Amino acid sequence: MPTAAVPVLLIGPNDLVTTCLGTALGARGFAVDRQTGETTPPVAPPAGGVALVNLDVPNGSDRVSYAVRAGWSVLVVGRPNDPERTAAAVAAGADAQVPRSAPLDALVDKVRELVPGGSGMSGDERNAWIGMHRTVLRKADAGRRRLDLLTDREFDVLRRMERGQRAAEISAAAALALSTVRSHIRSIFAKLRVHSQHEAVEVYRGARRHAERSAPARSRRSSAGDQSST
Repeated sequence: MPTAAVPVLLIGPNDLVTTCLGTALGARGFAVDRQTGETTPPVAPPAGGVALVNLDVPNGSDRVSYAVRAGWSVLVVGRPNDPERTAAAVAAGADAQVPRSAPLDALVDKVRELVPGGSGMSGDERNAWIGMHRTVLRKADAGRRRLDLLTDREFDVLRRMERGQRAAEISAAAALALSTVRSHIRSIFAKLRVHSQHEAVEVYRGARRHAERSAPARSRRSSAGDQSST
C-alpha cells in the first residue's frame, strides 16, 4: 500500500510530542487524523489503518484497547524511563512499540511494518512485555492488600508522608502528639513490610499508579489518594 493511502490515527495529548509526530508523518505522505479526547473510541479504520498512541495521553491503555477493538493496528510511543506503561499497552493489545527517543525514521518504518495488518513485534518481545506487566500487577496487588491493613489514621499519616511531611510536621498538621505519630509510622512500616518512609511511599504510589492505569475496581486504599487530607 502506498504511503499516501495509509490512514494514521494519532492519539495523544495536545503537546509538543504529539504535534511533532503528526507533522513528521504528514510530511512523509501519511493521511494523519488527530484525536485528543480522553475516552472517545475511534471509528473503524479504512483498510490498513494504523493508530499511533502517545502513551502520555490519559488512560493510554484504555485508548489502545478502544483502537484494537475498532480494528486498527496499534503502535505505541512510550517513555524509556516508564516501561510499565508500555507493558500495560502491549498487554492491552498494541501490535508494536517504539520509545520516544527513537529517530522519526524508525517510527515511520514501524508504521509501515503494520500496513496492512503486519506485526511490528516478535513473539519473544511481546511475551517479555506481557511478563513485565504481569509482574507489575502482582506487585501492585500485594501492595494494595498491605495498604488495606492500615487504619484510617495510619493511612492519613501515610498520605502526609507521601507529600514529604516528617513526623514533627504531621504532628502539628494533624493535631497529634509526636509520640502518637511515631507509633503510627512504626505500625505502617510493619504492615507494609518496609523499613523507611521512602519505601512506604513507594508502596503507596505503586498501588495508586496501577489503580489509575489499569484497574477499574479500586481498593479503598489505592483509590483514596485522590482525596485531600485535612
